[in-house]
Amino acid sequence: AGWNAADACSVLDKAAVATALGQGVKETQLGFVHEAGAADAATSECSYIGADGATLAIAMTRWSPINDNSSASMDGARNAAASALKAFSDKKIEDIPALGKAAFLVPGIDALTVFIDDARMITVTVQKVPEGGSGKDIAIALAKTAGA
Repeated sequence: AGWNAADACSVLDKAAVATALGQGVKETQLGFVHEAGAADAATSECSYIGADGATLAIAMTRWSPINDNSSASMDGARNAAASALKAFSDKKIEDIPALGKAAFLVPGIDALTVFIDDARMITVTVQKVPEGGSGKDIAIALAKTAGA
């Protein structure tokens, strides 16, 4: 209840992002909104903007009315991310156990994708990690705040 993938800013509110990052979020910007149809997913993206105008984090949400977070689709998403990462880095995708049905982190850009259940997915990308902080830990904490 209350998880609206067409409004990622409501799924992960700016107060939670500000707390996790230890700095203020001046505004949020909702974009790439797609409402769900009979067989297509609702999606959106929320950018969290700091006082200096820089993007601090981005959350992308997805909800499918046909519960299509199957093992094959989750593996496909992970493999696509691994293939893209291989093009510019020798780092490997990191699986994150005990988070949703499946979760993986793209290192270097601190992008965490979590398949929360059969229908919901969130990707949290931390763009400005506070000094001494961990983008991975912040992304995991934010995903949990969003219901992962």
